[in-house]
Amino acid sequence: MESTKKVKERVFIIGLYTGKEDKQEYENTIVELEHLCKTADAQVIDVFVQQLDKPNASTYIGKGKIEEIKERTKEDEVDTLIFNDNLSPAQARNIARITECNIVDRTELILDIFATHAKTKQAKMQVELAILQYNYSKLRNLWQHFSRIEGGIGTRGPGETQIELDRREIQKKISKLKERIKEVERVSVVKRKKRKQFENVALVGYTNAGKSTLFNRLTGEQRYVANKLFATLDSTTRALDTKESDRIVLSDTVGFIRKLPHTLVSSFHSTLLEVTEADLLLHVVDVSQPDIEAYINSVNEVLKELGADNKEILYVFNKFDSLEDNIQKKMLKKSLELKYHNTIFISAKYDQDFDELKEMIVQLLRESKKESVVRIPTELKNLLSYIESDIDIVMREFDQLTIEHVITIRASKEDTKNIIKQIEEYKLKKYINE
Repeated sequence: MESTKKVKERVFIIGLYTGKEDKQEYENTIVELEHLCKTADAQVIDVFVQQLDKPNASTYIGKGKIEEIKERTKEDEVDTLIFNDNLSPAQARNIARITECNIVDRTELILDIFATHAKTKQAKMQVELAILQYNYSKLRNLWQHFSRIEGGIGTRGPGETQIELDRREIQKKISKLKERIKEVERVSVVKRKKRKQFENVALVGYTNAGKSTLFNRLTGEQRYVANKLFATLDSTTRALDTKESDRIVLSDTVGFIRKLPHTLVSSFHSTLLEVTEADLLLHVVDVSQPDIEAYINSVNEVLKELGADNKEILYVFNKFDSLEDNIQKKMLKKSLELKYHNTIFISAKYDQDFDELKEMIVQLLRESKKESVVRIPTELKNLLSYIESDIDIVMREFDQLTIEHVITIRASKEDTKNIIKQIEEYKLKKYINE
């Protein structure tokens, strides 16, 4: 994959505020879009935000505003308009025709950045899949639009035929890519199974919060670090050296963002499995940002989408050194400690040691897993197989009287609950049948 951005472009950012969300939250998405533009090596010349009850069906924003922007593009020599939301194919086409500019929506910009930053074979395939899926949805919508306007019989001209051919071609590429990604996932699954004997900790957080810097400091690794959004896309796992345990591994993952495109979440599913299978999440938060809780909520929304919102979380408030006012530091620290259960305040870049952080990781891992005794009927072979491959077994016996495996396991509350649920469902079903 190669980015379409070859040189630094002069761009306008275009937004539409409908009043359906908090004004400050919307302004944060505009600021974030500016950061995304910077990451894509684009120069933001100006920002236009129009307030309307709902988007204009044909031009997204009002036609008068479009004309105003058209005039400004000539004056400021701007050739690209970047929209804060996704546009329909018809909207993008109409705006491009009026303004004679390149039209890019939010998802296209993020996909472009991902394409630029993808380095490994797996990341490149995942980004290509996301781009193809997004393009396919655009073509599908365009085809539906033509069908609605033109009607059916007697109007199937070469334009619609070409769109159908494009759709089939994209579908073929999507299928092939999914198969290739599955092959890579199989290798990843084998690697993760080998790590089951270890405690797994995953770094999560808003992109550019300092995850990779912290990962390097904790593991001695040399992950690429840059003051850009999505500087790294691949997950990396290394041993975490602590005084109490040599059985902990730490994984760095792709950063999250507001309105992270669903195509990227699905395409990077294998990479994000490190998050869903972790015993503990270190949620890295940049305290130098003005609206910390908005960033935390954005990450937590993605965790919920991944089904990882019930994991044990340690909130690592990073860049604490950037706050110079001691009173402000104390007030912020107190308010965050009251709001979030497990917290620590650090500077991943400048702190000399991370002993306190490592001690908290070890302590939370100990608390997250408890020993339990489960009695498993011999008929539940799949459950037994799962426990033997994925769960830490402390001791096991066989009860000849009840014909059950009596196993002492050390597992998270979530895993233990699921195991007990399967046993109870089996026994209830057996009781009903008898």
